[in-house]
Amino acid sequence: MIRKGIRLVTLLVNSDGFYKMSRLYVTPDTYFFKVNVLVLDTFKCTKPCPDFKLGSRYIVMGQIYHRRRHLPSSLLALVGGKLKPGDGLLRSSNYVKRYNKRRHQKAQEATRSRCR
Repeated sequence: MIRKGIRLVTLLVNSDGFYKMSRLYVTPDTYFFKVNVLVLDTFKCTKPCPDFKLGSRYIVMGQIYHRRRHLPSSLLALVGGKLKPGDGLLRSSNYVKRYNKRRHQKAQEATRSRCR
């Protein structure tokens, strides 16, 4: 928990953006890779939001960042010492760009859905 309503969660995500909670290990394999995402609690959300089975409902507001130094300064200030060097380390590729684009589109759709 970073502060009230915001958590940093590590998930294994495949190329379609699906996560698999049954995998309790964090070693990436040929189908899944490790990614750290920020999640935002939606306490008063009436629409179905992605459920991470952590006791609350969340909207994923994360993207893949290649290295810690690429995180926006406002985000670095928020997470403080919660990220370790190398967390979320991925090579720059068209795949990562496509994944980020899809994730950004989903975040935009979530903000437009006006959860109350």
